[in-house]
Parts: sequence; C-alpha cells; structure tokens
Amino acid sequence: MKVIDVSGLGGLIILISAFSLQMQNGLYLLLAYAVLLIILVLTWRLYLPNVFTFLMVFHWVQILTYIFYINSSWKGDMNFLTKSSAQAFLYSLIGLVVMSLVFARVAYKDIEISDTVFAEALDKIDPKKVLYLYLGLYLISGVLSRSAFAFGGLTQVFINIALLKWAGFVLLGYLSYKNPNYRLFFAIAFVLDFVGGFFSFFSSFKDVFFYTAVILMTFIARIDFKVSLKAGVVVVSLFYLAVTWTVIKGDYRSFLNEGSGQQVVNVSQEKAFDKLSTLVSSVNKETINEGIGSFFYRLQYVYHFAKSIDMVPANIPYQRGAVWRQTVEFVAVPRFINPNKGTLDNSVKASKFTGIPFSGASRGVSFSLGYFADCYVDFGVPGMFIALAVLAFIFAKIYRFFLLRATGNIVINYAIVIAFFVQFSFFEMDGTFMFGRLFTSFVVFLALKYTLFPKMEKFITS
Repeated sequence: MKVIDVSGLGGLIILISAFSLQMQNGLYLLLAYAVLLIILVLTWRLYLPNVFTFLMVFHWVQILTYIFYINSSWKGDMNFLTKSSAQAFLYSLIGLVVMSLVFARVAYKDIEISDTVFAEALDKIDPKKVLYLYLGLYLISGVLSRSAFAFGGLTQVFINIALLKWAGFVLLGYLSYKNPNYRLFFAIAFVLDFVGGFFSFFSSFKDVFFYTAVILMTFIARIDFKVSLKAGVVVVSLFYLAVTWTVIKGDYRSFLNEGSGQQVVNVSQEKAFDKLSTLVSSVNKETINEGIGSFFYRLQYVYHFAKSIDMVPANIPYQRGAVWRQTVEFVAVPRFINPNKGTLDNSVKASKFTGIPFSGASRGVSFSLGYFADCYVDFGVPGMFIALAVLAFIFAKIYRFFLLRATGNIVINYAIVIAFFVQFSFFEMDGTFMFGRLFTSFVVFLALKYTLFPKMEKFITS
C-alpha cells in the first residue's frame, strides 16, 4: 500500500509559507499548511478510494478560510467578535490530525491493492453497460431527489438510493481514465451533473467536482509542481465560481421557490436557467468583491465553534454527553415509537451554544453548530478529540466493510464507497444530521448489498 510522495507539495508550501508569514496571523497559516501535509501523508494511498483524504482536506480548507475571513473582514483581529478564535482554530486542526490518524491505522490496515489487481478488476467491467447503468441511475436519481420530501419517513431512504448515480459516475471515470475512448462519455456525464445541479435549491453543481477529484486521487502517486499547478488552476476557477454563486444564490433561490421561503423548486427548468443567466450577467467586480467576504463567512464555520467556546463552560456547563445522547436517540428511535420527538432544526442548537439568535426552519433556513463543536460542548478538551476519534473509527469500519464486501469486484466496491462517503465532506455538518445520514446510509447500502449490488455487478461484469 503505497503512501503518496508529497515532497513536491512540501516545497511549494514552504514558498507559500514564506509569503504567508508576511500576512496577518501568518503563524496560524503556517501551522495549517503543516497540518495539510500531515493529513496527506496519513490518509492518501495509491490505488485506494481516497475519500478520507478528500473529507479531511475539504474540512481543512474550511478551517483555513477562517483566518482569511478574519484578515479580510475583521482586519486581522482574532478577538474582534469572540475571544476564542485561536482556540477554535487550533482545536479544529488537532481534530483533523486525530481523525486522520484513526483512518490511517484502522481503515487501511492490511489492505493491499496493487495496480495489477485494480487493472484486472477494471478489465472485467463492460464499459458500454456501465454507460447504460449510469444513464439509468441518473434518471432514477432525478426522480427520487425531486420526490423524496413528499414521502415523509422514506425521504432519507430515497436520498441514499439516489446517491448510487455517483457510483455509476465514478465507474465511468475509472474506465475513461484507463481508456481514452470513453472520455467523451465521462465529459458528457460531467456536464449533465454540473448543469443539472443548478436546477436545485441546494448548490449541488459542486458535487461533480468532488467526485471527479476523488476519482483522480486514486491514480496520483506523487504530488509534484506540475500536479500542484494544475490543482491551483482548478482551485482558482472554482473559487471564482463559488463567489459568483454566493452573490446570486439568494435571488436565485427566492426565484426557485417563488418567495415561499421553502427549500423547494416551483418553477420550470427553462425559467430557472433563464433567471440564472440573467443573474450571472449582472455580476461585476464590485459584487464579486462584496461576495468574497460573504463566501469566506459561509465556508469557514469555525466562528460558530469559537462562539461555543465563549459560551461553554463560562455560561453553559459542559453537557457531559447529553448532546450526542439526544442525537443517537433522535436517529435510532423511530417516530412510531416516539411520535413526539419533533423535527430537526439545527438552528435551535446553534443559537443555544453560540448565543447568536439564528433564524430556523420556519424561515426556510438552517444554521448548524458543526459536529466538532458538538463534541466540544459535550466533553470539552481533550474529551472532544476522543469523541472525534470514535466517529472516525466508525467511518473507518464502514469503509472497510463496503470496500471489501460490497460486491466481488474491487473497482465496483470503490465506486460504492465513494458514493457513500463524499456526502460527509463538510466541517459544518450538524452532529444529528451527520449521524442520522451515516446511520441511514449504512442501513440502506447494507440492504442494497444483498439486493441490488449483486445484480448491478452481474450486469456490468463479464
């Protein structure tokens, strides 16, 4: 099991660090870059589905963004609106290292997948049938995603079945990487998912970039200057796209739901894209500059963690496991057993532990505390790191189960694992939402292992 050579990235980070030390809060940036190297060394393996690398790196990007937000919006003052920025930033980075250590020790233990094994498994897959599979899953996913919220208790089941579209997408990506003749089909699939993602209340157009990144990470053995440069171009392009989306998404979402305040789409696809085109054409340098600050705030989410450190234990005592106990009870106890358990409103918990009066579900919005902060308000330090290690252990065990047992073909298993885990990429995920999605995804994918997955494997392999 080959560890990725990050020496080329190390040199680039040294150059960036030299520049960063001239910036406000440069030492915090320097520490973050060191943690990035640790994450990559611990979690990135050649010819494995590197979902944990992607999860940890995306978490890291959000955490790093907090310093950029402070520098741009607070003029570099770490204590402008909270006295705990430094603590929250450092605890977040330590949490990433703890989780990465668990992934390295548990998820990858005794797993050896060579390029020969991977190639032999890939050769058994019929490319044309994978294309048919993807198109079928794409259509089914669209139907399930649009109708999921109309079926109450089956919503999460439908959402998880819809994730299988990404398994088909990943298989197409693997085939096209090895066989240039199929790259056109992968490009068409990429465009379909990218464009279709805009016809969604949530910005799901970004998902196609996430899955494509994980596909490519399977084959990268060394991060050199060339790889770093290509990644830098992609990051800059995505940054501009993300800021543009931040500028227009309020008006666009209001158009989609026709001012109802609900997280739904009530207009036709043609009208949605016409409105989107109009909004994009109205973006200019001034709105982009304003959007950068808003984008930094929406991305970082460490501020909520910092405010929770301000509140706990100074004004609210540590919860001694009550937050996670309520999470497990909410997820595990069916509504027919406890009809009074209510509905999930992340903003209520975020308001309680930050002291910030957030709007909630009644206004069609949601603000989360984040599962790192959930661990902190329950257990403090160092208890939060133990809780994060337990969560990483659960993730790692599920990873091993589906990687080794989902089907008899390791490449199909890669696609299933990637489809399962990319949804957990976000640092700001509320603990109840995250654990609920993890529990439901495992149950649904476990059922599919004994029903759909064998049929899927039989259909696309020869």
